Amino acid sequence: MSLRASQVFAPRRRRGKPERAVQKAVVAFLRARNCLVAVTDAGAAYRAGAFFGDAIPPGWPDITGLLPDGRFIGVECKAPGGRQSPAQKAMEQEIRRRNGLYVLARGVEDVQEALEHADRTQRTAD
Repeated sequence: MSLRASQVFAPRRRRGKPERAVQKAVVAFLRARNCLVAVTDAGAAYRAGAFFGDAIPPGWPDITGLLPDGRFIGVECKAPGGRQSPAQKAMEQEIRRRNGLYVLARGVEDVQEALEHADRTQRTAD
């Protein structure tokens, strides 16, 4: 039995999605810096009713991956004026508690700044 995407996934909203533009730019930026990253579309899973148990924890970042040195990175992309949900704030704290890098990004500049800060902090700790 073969299913089309329209039968499996919830229909996409047709209104503008400025977060998607930020997401695409951030993924391209991280991949150009040899980071292994993937996009998690938790919203589509929720809309499709295909959210099984704890497959994706509440508040999981939009982009997750590994930096070239092996550190975890999670990036939550927001449009200008967009705010984190309580679950996203809790996930930010948990990722940082585990020494991961978490970035709330409204553009590539936020990710670049966070990486530079993380590199400076790591160098002074060595």
